[in-house]
Amino acid sequence: MATTQRKEHEYHPELTDFGKWVDSRVRLLSTGGRTSSGIRETGYVQGGAYATAAIAKLKRSVGHDIGADPDIFEWTLAGLPEPDEEQKHQISGVPTAHELAAHTAITLFALHQQSIHEMSVHTQSALSLGGAVARLSFDNANVAGIRSRFNRIQTAGSWQELVHHARGLIALMKRDRIVLNYALFAQDLLQLHAGRVSANNVRMRWGKDALRIVDPEQAA
Repeated sequence: MATTQRKEHEYHPELTDFGKWVDSRVRLLSTGGRTSSGIRETGYVQGGAYATAAIAKLKRSVGHDIGADPDIFEWTLAGLPEPDEEQKHQISGVPTAHELAAHTAITLFALHQQSIHEMSVHTQSALSLGGAVARLSFDNANVAGIRSRFNRIQTAGSWQELVHHARGLIALMKRDRIVLNYALFAQDLLQLHAGRVSANNVRMRWGKDALRIVDPEQAA
């Protein structure tokens, strides 16, 4: 099979304050750092007790409604930057788009990271969900199944449906040790449900990335 190598620096993701916040959350959990209270904690890959407990709680919350598991708010809501117009609607008790995207991305990250101690599954390189699918698809006999689940994520009619298909895809990435930029993923989830034009832009970029056949060992 012909291999087209793609250097990750060809596309530089522009992280918003929201993306930077998600990046700080998942890096704290995977490789360690300072909590919102200023305490320095060891990450999951170093066997830190704080991160290990957090990852377990977050993983159990995949697919749950926001509010069903209040003990994860420290990692999915605390300090979350949101536009003023979204903050005005918080009194209704209905989750905002930013809250949904953060909850989904961070709990899926925990699902991906749990039991993987030799590496962080979050990368700061420009690896979108489509790019991760390209790596997952390389020399894989289940390409049709991978692409089908990937397409269903993009066209999901509800957030619950999106999470269901994303969970299955993340499980495959976990098995093959494929990493993902979870900050970029969270931003893309936000844009996927921000209107037709924004959603189409995300789908187009994901689609282009997914069509590239990349040898994971050469692209790492």
